[in-house]
Amino acid sequence: MINSEQTLVGARQSQAWDEYGTPIQVYDDGFGPLWLYREASGLEAIVRAQTWESAYECCQDEIMTRVGTEDVLEAYGFWIAQDGKYWKVMDDVDDRFNGNSMFDTEEHAKEYCQRVILMQERDLIEGYEYQPNATGTGIVSVDLNGQSLQQLTPELAEALGIRVQIEE
Repeated sequence: MINSEQTLVGARQSQAWDEYGTPIQVYDDGFGPLWLYREASGLEAIVRAQTWESAYECCQDEIMTRVGTEDVLEAYGFWIAQDGKYWKVMDDVDDRFNGNSMFDTEEHAKEYCQRVILMQERDLIEGYEYQPNATGTGIVSVDLNGQSLQQLTPELAEALGIRVQIEE
């Protein structure tokens, strides 16, 4: 679909009734075949990369939803709830901590969770991944309901109504 002398500049998905189509994000790493990244909500992007792994890393860095600092504890399985005048830490990973840790302020509860993450070298829970080229927190959320990355062939592009814009 694309050779080493060409550049990926745009793409659209259209149905028979729509001559213009819906724009699709594109990312051109300079070399390699085209890859189609989809989530449960539909087509997300077309990435040009040498390997599947490189294309997936581009998706992590550029397309997947970045987790902000306010949601980092959730990515490790913690959530904090107010219980009367105290703040209670709940843990989706380790039941030993559920409800047993009460704090006088929300800030103290968050500090406790951060210490547990560091001391236990805890990993992210399902639905979150680390970015290879970290920005911000370095964590992205992953669509667990239908994420896929596959090579975009002319046949697949035709079946999905995708038109790719390539320049020499």
